[in-house]
Amino acid sequence: MTNQNKTERCQICGRGLDNPADSLSENCGGDCWGCIGEIEADMGDSWALAKVRKEFDAGLRPGWIDPTEP
Repeated sequence: MTNQNKTERCQICGRGLDNPADSLSENCGGDCWGCIGEIEADMGDSWALAKVRKEFDAGLRPGWIDPTEP
């Protein structure tokens, strides 16, 4: 018997994945967008950086430091 109510979790931070109330919980291959977005932004991906900046401005990423800031 399998538990179909079990929440899949991010392999990096443990956040529940695909939670409609949490926009950073999007499943990115077993990790959440909250983790993957920050990693990709830090690596210089322009699309991810733009999206993460918007999430930071919206208050979704408190404490995030823009990698392009001195």
